Order: sequence, then structure tokens, then C-alpha cells
Amino acid sequence: MKKSKLKSLVKTARKKAKKDIKSSLITELREIAGRFGQDSKKIRKDIEKGSTQLAKKLSKDIKIDKSAILENSKENTVEQIAEVAEANTPASK
Repeated sequence: MKKSKLKSLVKTARKKAKKDIKSSLITELREIAGRFGQDSKKIRKDIEKGSTQLAKKLSKDIKIDKSAILENSKENTVEQIAEVAEANTPASK
């Protein structure tokens, strides 16, 4: 696989990790704030902003296994090819 394609896959994996971290932080912090009765618009905004910043920092430090990404991308392309082939075959009556 070309180096540029591998970089693209790593970047995509890092973005996905960032989204996952952010969403889990937001849900947990909102739940905790709700338990203490602190559920206001300002606190939600602060949680969003803080979660975004923390997710960005954490995702930069994550070491992504390139071999796992390669295997995963190969499986995805095989599945996509199979789906396209199934969609292009005419249905028997």
C-alpha cells in the first residue's frame, strides 16, 4: 500500500478516536452534572468545549497500529466489493 494511503487511513482512525472520546466524555459529564442538579446551558457549553479540547489532546497521543488498519481496510474493501456485486446482479423471478 502506498505511504500516502496509509497516512490517510491513520488520520481517519485518529479522527474517529477523537469523536469517540469526545462523545463518551460529553455523555459521562452530563450525567454527573445531572446528578448534582447542575444542568444549565452554560454548563453544557463548558462541557462541550472542555471535551473537545481534551479529546484533541488525547487523540494526538494515541499510537495507532498500522498493521491493524491495513487488515481492517482490506476487509472493508472486500465487503464493499461484495455489496456492489450483489446490488448489480439481477434478481431472479
